[in-house]
Amino acid sequence: MDNQRRPMNAGDSQSSGDVISSNLTIESHEPPKGNKKKPCVYKIIAIIIFLVILIITLATVLAVEKHKSSTEHVSCLDGWIGYLGKCFYFSENTTTWAASQNFCAAHAANLAVFNTTKELNFLKRYSDHSQYWIGLRRKPGQTWQWIDGTIYSGWLKIIGIGECAYLHQIGISSASTHLVRKWICSKPDTCIPRS
Repeated sequence: MDNQRRPMNAGDSQSSGDVISSNLTIESHEPPKGNKKKPCVYKIIAIIIFLVILIITLATVLAVEKHKSSTEHVSCLDGWIGYLGKCFYFSENTTTWAASQNFCAAHAANLAVFNTTKELNFLKRYSDHSQYWIGLRRKPGQTWQWIDGTIYSGWLKIIGIGECAYLHQIGISSASTHLVRKWICSKPDTCIPRS
């Protein structure tokens, strides 16, 4: 045999002792190596955009929370209960109707004034089976009048012949002004800056 080597084609047979070399070219369908960098750049840009949006969102949320906390308001003072646009105070002590009204006035309020069954039921629910002076009174021989000057419509019967009304679990009764009871103050629900 010849010492020369010749390239073999795929169909040639090989005899023993011959060294085979092949000039087969295999085509690859992979993208060129230079294109591998572009997807990486796109990922980095996407991450940067995401982080910028996240930072802006967090800054906005923090600014809103800071503004909210500095302007947040409480409806009623401590010890007062808010309901349907009013603040109510239920005393724990007892005193006369006039002294009760003086206490309420010192807190920019009046003895409780209410005009709906909802308010009445709310007040009865918090009255803990006690008797509370309310802002309803009459002069002998005259009609009932609320402390704010409005005439009582009579939507709920007042039991008794006294000059001042009080609330209890069953409804509203009246008694003499010199008797002592707990009292309920009411005033409009106004926003109070939180300190």
